[in-house]
Amino acid sequence: MSVFSLSEEPGLVTAVRTHVHENLKSLFDSANPCLPALEKTCQKILSLAGGLTGADELAQLVSRDPALTCKVLQVANSIAYSPHHVINSVPHAVTWLGLDTVRSIVTAAQLVEQLHDMPERQQLVGDIIGRALVVAVHANELGAAVNHSATHQLFGSAMLYTVGDLAIAYQAPTLYRSILSVSSSPLGVSRESEEIKVIGVSRRRFTQALAHIWGLPGHINQLFAADVDGLHGHWHGDRETFQGLIIGCAALVEAKMGAASRPALEEARGFLQKGTGLPSQVLGDILVRAMDRGHQLIRSAGMFWNHKEQCLEPPKPKVVMSVGHSSPSAQTVSAQPAFQKKPSPVETRPLETLQALQSCLHEAKDLNALLGALVRALHRDAGFDRVALALLNPHDTDQLVGRLLLGIDPPGPHLTSLNGSLGHDHPYFLSLLKQPGPTLIEDWGKETQNSSSFLHLWNAGSGIVAPLRIGTRPIGLIYSDCGPRPRTVVAKDYQAFQLFFSQATLSMNRLAGVL
Repeated sequence: MSVFSLSEEPGLVTAVRTHVHENLKSLFDSANPCLPALEKTCQKILSLAGGLTGADELAQLVSRDPALTCKVLQVANSIAYSPHHVINSVPHAVTWLGLDTVRSIVTAAQLVEQLHDMPERQQLVGDIIGRALVVAVHANELGAAVNHSATHQLFGSAMLYTVGDLAIAYQAPTLYRSILSVSSSPLGVSRESEEIKVIGVSRRRFTQALAHIWGLPGHINQLFAADVDGLHGHWHGDRETFQGLIIGCAALVEAKMGAASRPALEEARGFLQKGTGLPSQVLGDILVRAMDRGHQLIRSAGMFWNHKEQCLEPPKPKVVMSVGHSSPSAQTVSAQPAFQKKPSPVETRPLETLQALQSCLHEAKDLNALLGALVRALHRDAGFDRVALALLNPHDTDQLVGRLLLGIDPPGPHLTSLNGSLGHDHPYFLSLLKQPGPTLIEDWGKETQNSSSFLHLWNAGSGIVAPLRIGTRPIGLIYSDCGPRPRTVVAKDYQAFQLFFSQATLSMNRLAGVL
């Protein structure tokens, strides 16, 4: 790819060069030192993301690099990509994830390596690469849902759709930050007007000129020249769908990450829904899954998003901390010998207790109320001294968040010990989340893979961990035990837990419309 190949539209390049902000004019100068780096970036994306490398060749490429092997296996074993299976080999990971996803991991890893050549702009350019990855995943997921004929081309093109942002951020970081502060919709005419005020031309026109200068493929050039107004409505044919998916996904992700308002976010979502024709619920599920998988790819590349960039995402489910009755403190529980434990209500009044549980679950109006009822029932009626609920962040299922705890007062430190990354902080919980049902841990002292903070604070001899699922999708876990050492969970405790948990699982899936 020659940097200064003949442009198909020399008038466009001349016009952009004339009107663009003074600080960006040098991007159209062949002597500009940033051009080789940007051209190299484009070449990486084109050769890897859109390459024709087969599964065997790709597996060999990954296997030769230990760091890349770790990244691919990390993504393959994440809840987002593998909620039930453990992937132990690179060939299995390539087959399981698919060529496009593995190519994206390789692409991201190699692009991040290039960031070391630009330390002053590393964070800013890294954010753009991260956003490009998330846009590419969104386009891929939606492309598969509408049976688009070239999902691999969607990925590479979505990555290259941000090349103009890369150029602006590299050449004039202050100007790029000014563009990010624009709050209007990425799809609106007013947005282009505001961009013109900042850099002299619209971003799409600026990027279109660069694409012509750098000789990018024709379908990439057509993206920047596409009539966005004409894409408002149902898309017909592969070309419209291709352009609509990339432009719409880019607008949606930018609205989530930038300063755009809630109406701008809803406009981008509506653009995708009308274009694809997908039902609202189906589209919503795909977008949540795409954001989740995008986070895993960003993390595998060693990049992280600033929390404020996600401020427009739906809030995480909240469970009320107050449950209306006092809970014994950790000190009180540990002071009681195990043999003095009183029989639980499910032992003394089994029929009445189970009927009360079923009534509580039936009355629950939403998932939060149902999970709260389960935690209270396990603590009050099943005889467990300590019961905790932790949920996965639906937009990043590597992140576990402690939500509710009974049996320890104050609950703060113990709840916090449940927080963190499944892959990094709680690998044992990650493996338990992939089990088909509750797991009885007979000796926590042998499970050193989990967070040292959790093991130290809870000081449990044994316990039960059960994955919470809606359909096949894990949403979190329930933890129960009979108190700190030397107390242990015995067979009758495990049987009681299974009884309560099975009832709650049925109710949870009925509430979600799965059953």
